[in-house]
Amino acid sequence: MMKEFSFALYAIKKNIQSSAELRTSFLLNILGMSINNTAFIILWGFFVKSVGVIGGWTVSDIIGLQGFVALCFGIVFSAGAGIRKLADDTASGAFDRFMLSPKNLLVRVATSSFSVSALGDVAFGIVCLGIYLVLIHASIIQLMLTAFLILITVIVFLSATIAVYSMSFYFTDADSVTRSLFELFLTPALFHGGAFQGTMRFIFTFIIPSLLIGTLPVEIVSHVSWQKFLFVSVLAMIWFVVSLGIFHHAIKKYESSNFMTFGS
Repeated sequence: MMKEFSFALYAIKKNIQSSAELRTSFLLNILGMSINNTAFIILWGFFVKSVGVIGGWTVSDIIGLQGFVALCFGIVFSAGAGIRKLADDTASGAFDRFMLSPKNLLVRVATSSFSVSALGDVAFGIVCLGIYLVLIHASIIQLMLTAFLILITVIVFLSATIAVYSMSFYFTDADSVTRSLFELFLTPALFHGGAFQGTMRFIFTFIIPSLLIGTLPVEIVSHVSWQKFLFVSVLAMIWFVVSLGIFHHAIKKYESSNFMTFGS
């Protein structure tokens, strides 16, 4: 386990160093994504001002929601952007090079690519969570909960990403399928949390874990609910185990395209 973790950190470090060689482009990518994400807060801010409070959610909660989602998105897709390329790798036969590697297969796939723009999501997420905690006058307990929930949301987001992109091994037109499935997971996570009630809340919590990466963490921090915290933690672990099972089962469907693509 420690060897795999060390390899992942080494690969991420090298990816960052390689991307940072073009410093201006590197910084502009980060800044551009941060500015782009601000549009979501402006949109939902005006929505709350126009419609009023829904389900107890205020503008500060929307900022917290965007913070959690952007941060887990940025962490996963900056460090593990290779997962998003599974559709292309399986279609082209480039997945062969991962199977020939002595390293852990999933770690090797995830760290094979790096997204500079995702660092913009990380920066944006940190700023949003900082503003959110200031607006709600967060206590020490709320600060601790936020720190733990960042880890939990990253686990859930990583698990959902692995499960979605593992479908690349089952479909011929995997790119469009995985893109649609990922949007089905991510889009509800960015919506106003108070809008999800009843059946929709059940679906996007247990069947599609969209609310686990934003809505529920905000509710946990705002109202300091240890029961919800335990509930989200358990679901995160279940999703992680299930996603690993899906990935390892899916790779058995892979058939090499016999292309000479043994790149690094």
